[in-house]
Amino acid sequence: MTEAKALDIYTKGTRAWFPDDDLGWVMGSLTNKTIDGQKLTMTFHVEQRKKDVVFTSTIPKLEANKYEDLPPLMNPPKLAGCDDLTNLSYLHEPGVLYNIQLRYAQEQIYTYSGIVLIAMNPFKRLNIYTPEIMREYSGKRRDELEPHLFAVAEQAYRNMIKEKKNQSIIISGESGAGKTQSAKYIMRYFAIVDELNVSRVGSSSEMPGNPGQSNTTEIEEAVLSTNPIMESFGNSKTTRNDNSSRFGKYIEIMFEEKKDGPGVRITGAKIRTYLLERSRLIFQPATERNYHIFYQLCAAAPAAERKELGLGSWDTFFYLNQGGTGVVNGMDDVAEFGLTQKALSTIGISVSVQWDIFKICAALLHIGNIKITAVRDEAQISDDDPSLQLAARLLGVNPTLFKKWIIKKQITTRSEKIMTNLNLVQATTGRDSIAKFIYSMLFDWIVKIVNVNLAREEVGKDTRFIGVLDIYGFEHFKKNSFEQFCINYANEKLQQEFNQHVFKLEQEEYVAEKIAWSFIEFNDNQPCIDMIENKLGILDLLDEESRLPSGADSSLITKLYQRFGTAQHKFFEKPRFGQAAFTVKHYACDVTYDIEGFIDKNKDTVADEQLAMLNESTFEFLREVVKIEAEPEPEKPAAAAPGRRGAATSRKPTLGSIFKGSLVQLMETIRQTEVHYIRCIKPNNAKVAFEFEPPMVLSQLRACGVLETIRISCAGYPNRQTFQEFSERFYFLLRSKDWVADPKELTVKIVKSVIQEEDKFQIGLSKIFFRAGQIAYIEKLRSDRFRECVIIIQKNMRRLLYQNRYRRMRKAAIRIQATVRGFQARMLVRSMRQKAAAIIIQKYARRFIARRRFLRVRRAIVRIQNAWRAYKARSELGALRREKAAVKIQKVWRGYVARKEYRRTRRLVIRIQSCVRRRRAMNELKQLRTEARSVGKLKELNYRLEGKVVELSQNYAAKTKENAELLERVTLLESQLASWKERFAKIDVESKAKSSNVVEENSELKKELSQAQEARDALAKENERSAALLRKRDQEITQLQNDNAAAQDEVKRLKEQIKNAPKVVEDTATVAALKKEVASLREQMGRLLAGKYRTDRMTEQLLNADYAAANPYPAQPVLQPVASAARASMAFFESAAATVAETLGRGSSISSAERTLPRPQPVVREEELEQKERPIRMLEAAELEDEVIDSLITNLRIPLPSTQTVATKREIFFPAHLIGYLMSEHLEHNMVERMRGLLGNVMRAIQNLTMKFEDDYVSAFWLSNAFELVCVVKTARERLPRKSLQAPEDEQSADVVLISIRNDLEGVMLEIYHGWIKELKKRLANMIVPAVIENQSLPGYICKQSGGIWGKWAKTSTTSQFTIDQLLNFLSKLSKTMRCYYMEESMSRQILTELLRVIGVSAFNHLLMRKNFCTWKRGVQIQYNVSRLEEWCTGHGIPEATLHLQQLLQAAKLLTLNKTSPQDIDTIFDVCFLLNNSQIKKLLSLYYAADFDSPLSPDLMKMV
Repeated sequence: MTEAKALDIYTKGTRAWFPDDDLGWVMGSLTNKTIDGQKLTMTFHVEQRKKDVVFTSTIPKLEANKYEDLPPLMNPPKLAGCDDLTNLSYLHEPGVLYNIQLRYAQEQIYTYSGIVLIAMNPFKRLNIYTPEIMREYSGKRRDELEPHLFAVAEQAYRNMIKEKKNQSIIISGESGAGKTQSAKYIMRYFAIVDELNVSRVGSSSEMPGNPGQSNTTEIEEAVLSTNPIMESFGNSKTTRNDNSSRFGKYIEIMFEEKKDGPGVRITGAKIRTYLLERSRLIFQPATERNYHIFYQLCAAAPAAERKELGLGSWDTFFYLNQGGTGVVNGMDDVAEFGLTQKALSTIGISVSVQWDIFKICAALLHIGNIKITAVRDEAQISDDDPSLQLAARLLGVNPTLFKKWIIKKQITTRSEKIMTNLNLVQATTGRDSIAKFIYSMLFDWIVKIVNVNLAREEVGKDTRFIGVLDIYGFEHFKKNSFEQFCINYANEKLQQEFNQHVFKLEQEEYVAEKIAWSFIEFNDNQPCIDMIENKLGILDLLDEESRLPSGADSSLITKLYQRFGTAQHKFFEKPRFGQAAFTVKHYACDVTYDIEGFIDKNKDTVADEQLAMLNESTFEFLREVVKIEAEPEPEKPAAAAPGRRGAATSRKPTLGSIFKGSLVQLMETIRQTEVHYIRCIKPNNAKVAFEFEPPMVLSQLRACGVLETIRISCAGYPNRQTFQEFSERFYFLLRSKDWVADPKELTVKIVKSVIQEEDKFQIGLSKIFFRAGQIAYIEKLRSDRFRECVIIIQKNMRRLLYQNRYRRMRKAAIRIQATVRGFQARMLVRSMRQKAAAIIIQKYARRFIARRRFLRVRRAIVRIQNAWRAYKARSELGALRREKAAVKIQKVWRGYVARKEYRRTRRLVIRIQSCVRRRRAMNELKQLRTEARSVGKLKELNYRLEGKVVELSQNYAAKTKENAELLERVTLLESQLASWKERFAKIDVESKAKSSNVVEENSELKKELSQAQEARDALAKENERSAALLRKRDQEITQLQNDNAAAQDEVKRLKEQIKNAPKVVEDTATVAALKKEVASLREQMGRLLAGKYRTDRMTEQLLNADYAAANPYPAQPVLQPVASAARASMAFFESAAATVAETLGRGSSISSAERTLPRPQPVVREEELEQKERPIRMLEAAELEDEVIDSLITNLRIPLPSTQTVATKREIFFPAHLIGYLMSEHLEHNMVERMRGLLGNVMRAIQNLTMKFEDDYVSAFWLSNAFELVCVVKTARERLPRKSLQAPEDEQSADVVLISIRNDLEGVMLEIYHGWIKELKKRLANMIVPAVIENQSLPGYICKQSGGIWGKWAKTSTTSQFTIDQLLNFLSKLSKTMRCYYMEESMSRQILTELLRVIGVSAFNHLLMRKNFCTWKRGVQIQYNVSRLEEWCTGHGIPEATLHLQQLLQAAKLLTLNKTSPQDIDTIFDVCFLLNNSQIKKLLSLYYAADFDSPLSPDLMKMV
């Protein structure tokens, strides 16, 4: 890049990056730029630090370094939050860090960096791993949705199927970065990906992976069960991670093509482990734990096993309490132990073997509690040490031998064996070595058994696998030992493979596009790898020193200094001080390793005597576990040198050599597969959710090779675009006269007009390639061009505005002048008029004043006169009133005195009268008392009473005689009316009991008797009339049958004549006439049959009367209005009796009137018996069932749905009605079991026909008929006699059988409904996203789809496969089909509502996953499509279905609303009230700022 272009980019306001110790990089804005000769000075203001940074340099110095010393520029706002780092215009360290930080703040934890997926640990459970999300990624390209683990897994899965090549997914990162969890999610995806393809759309209950509904196979469950096993025995809590994997693993998931259909299935798996951290068993730093299985065992072991194994609390064991932490927040050891046991059982390990494993684990804990003391520098163990006894008992070894080989060792020479005592440190080391050895062998045994049980099928030629490598990332601590050396060695190998893979992809892209390119140089770390693994390398020297009897760490470090401490070895460095460490310059950083413990950790073996003791154990399972030690093949001995014949025999492999061999094997496996990379990043050490520490993340990006990938890309042509994309975005950098239709030619013209250096770009076959920074430069030119255009538009608009303003002001001034002059003239005229008017006013005012004064004086005089006269009158009136009042007072007083005297006199007279009357009464009382004592008086009273008794007796005799006469009349009435006998008997009893009311009772009985006789006479008349009517109809039926038989005979005769006639030319007129005659006869017969059985009002009354007579409990009217379907069904049964037998060929049928109406019972004739037995024989015939199933179900010709010729209800429900008629015939003849078998076969035939779901009209037709049949069964049950309904305990009763049939029919109906719904959802799934989300119906708002890095290697389609019109046509066709078959309205509404719910949910979920769709133009298009769906719902009478579209509609509105201020955020929450905070935040984070649109600021995202 020339000086002008390189420096012209740095204009005022340009933002650049500067290094910072705390934040990694900080952003500064250019405030001043000066070029003084060859000296350049630029001042930047750093807002975060509130200070200025000055950059100074010289032009020659910048040119010498190709201007790479300039401050790194910030990417355009358009690329902020880009989902692929390789799409950034400026690919540098601060740009990458800022982009990842911005996405992480938006809770987007996944970002692509070319072929690498960067996964940030959120330290929080996110709802992005559900089966719904898996389904969204299933079948999608990698660049189609947001970055995700599932996108990588889906790409590996599809590449394995299409390209028939094995795949590998390498997951790396430091402890706590989320590697283990990522591997678990990927394995879960592979386990259910096949089910995701089978069921694309459905409710949560249909989703694969839903608890209780999972369709995974046994082998898939076994593969998933390996995770809890490996975590329990290989994971532990560390300071960085609560569930840290302390080993590396590579899981190969085997797939094989299905034999019964397309696709693949999991056939097995294989696990390889690398470098288990054995030292974790015997020592844990502070706040860390041992392996999870020990804490689970202590917490969850049952009481009996706890006592047998001698277990207690975790803090009682030395191997568990060193870290001081036994409980992990959020982890339940009891529940985890249950999951571990369940997983071991799933994998095929029996419960007894599981407790053998736990027995060894308990023994290891007791080994750690063995107390070793020192006596005179010799180690001693007490014989009665409880831990020693328990450990020996659990391991099945001799306690004495166990104690002996802990505190002693044996040296074998040529002539003798020497036994020596060990000191305290050596004995403790020996004790811990036994524990580490046993646990390591146990772990290897578990992995071996898991592999054996997972390999359940033989590996065939078509077997492919996907390998998931969960391996430790680069480690660099304050003190680094042998484990860190091996881990970093493995990462060196993987990084080398990764660099070569990235380089290969870049070169393949250049070759495919046929551009001129040169070899890309990258940091090759192969010399560092050679220094470690080559002959006489670090590992070789370590193994050599480990095999020497006198090998020590000091001698090893001396050899390393001598071998690599020269200037030729650039990757090795000696420390300045001390002789106990060495430094290796790895690709990520320089790591200093402490040499202490290298030899012991590399050996990591037990003594031969201890191994022999374990092999002689009485515990058979322990012998099986430790036997693995002898299985690896020994290293091939080199040619024995003279005097050293047996030196190379029976060498035990060291840990370093084992790890090197397994690593070489892993590299060979990876090279034979297509590799996918996932780099897990730990954002902070405090494990706080969404807390970002830039320096920590930056160091991990360097260590995992992401920045190296970007550097390799920058060395070539990192930015590339198709000709179509480039020309559409930058075409206005040319003048319009230079525009051409060919995108490639237009692209070449644009590029050559803005970039003069040809090495800054390359033109391929379909794309144009740019060096780093060129796209940003062109973007700057584009924005400058926009700015120029805006300035021109502003200039002209301002000129127009000011010109219009001047014209308006001039026009206003003229108008003001005219107004002012007119106002002045009017004022002059007004003053003249006012002067003349003032004189007139004065004249009239003076007259008015004088007159007013005169009137006032006159009124005053008149008022005075009135007042005086009134005073005189009032005085006279007062005198008169006083005189009248005195007279009235005198009158009242005199009356009062007279009345008072009268009252006093009357009281005195009354008192005198009372005294006289009292005296007379007392005298009379004395006289009566005297008479009462005499006998004569009593006799007189007795005579009176006897006369009254005689009178009452005569009356009683008369009443008794009258009662006897009435009893005789009652007896006569009872003989005439036997049906009223019981009621009359009750009345007789009541009449005898109530003799006083007998007259009234007899009159009521007479009245009721007369009413009963009248009713009987009326019924008799009606019966005779009905019998006559039925006889007449029977005659008509017989006549019609005869006519029909004659017509059939005539047709047969004509057919035979035609068949036997010679083959001559037919008379077409005669044939047409005959056909017309036959058709008219059929139509006439159909009309007659339909008219014969139309029930009139009289027939219904007769049926009611007959049913009421047969039913002794008429709780309600017999014929009541029921469901429309059931009423039509039963009416059809009564009207189709004459045609059923004729259709089935079983003879004539019995009329419905003969079955239902009561008949007189004369002597039964033989013809009547034959007529009654004929339908029974017909129903019992074996051919009836086959003919019904064949004619009505299997081979039935279903009328096709059509709006021109709409079928009637009778035609649609013909199968249900006819089957219901047969059911009623079976019920009438008490053939319940026969009916149950017939309807069972009918339901199976319907299931076999409809479960194929080949045509919608078949499903709709039989769903309607099934519902109709359910209504028929319900109605038939309601018409059963009450006695059969009151005994439901009888399993053979008609009511119980009808209930069972109804339940079975409802089950068949539900199966058809759910199966049809599921099939409709499958067909709808492929239409939803293209029609609702991708379809662009509004021409003024067309937006172009953008792709990520994978658009470089895949062709994307910009046209929608389905349109909204096609979707609406699909729904309309389905609605019309259901209407044509008269489906129950509630059922059809439910089907359409469910489909619209699926449309709303699927489209909304897809929108949440598609970043390139979240633009305001796309929001307008989606709003339009949703409005079309709402109009359709309203037009089809299901407005409630629009509720399921509201969430999608509000999401589309969110995209179109303004998003620049806090008030806009409040508006968004008000409008989008159905969306929760996380959904709004997700949509805003995915929002893509298009042209003329500003990106969303991070401050607004924080407000959300």
